[in-house]
Amino acid sequence: MEVPRDIDSVLKRLLASRVAVDAESCALSPEDEAYLTSMIEAIRSGSSAVLVVEDSEERLKFMFSNASRAEAITMLGKVIEATGRRIAEVDEGL
Repeated sequence: MEVPRDIDSVLKRLLASRVAVDAESCALSPEDEAYLTSMIEAIRSGSSAVLVVEDSEERLKFMFSNASRAEAITMLGKVIEATGRRIAEVDEGL
């Protein structure tokens, strides 16, 4: 497993490989695009992150930034817990 240490080089590599996408073919809404940009800015300013992307061949690509593997697992656990709470709130509201 490759765990990058230099987030700036990873972001530069991602941006360099970016293909020009017109607004009609972009999978992200403008709000999602803005949210993603704000998350990248947070990572650049030193926030810890776990980034997971599933490519077209259903392979997972992931990166831990400013976090150890244990810290990354803890962050993923928090995401799962928060998602479970939101689902439970919706189910209780039905």
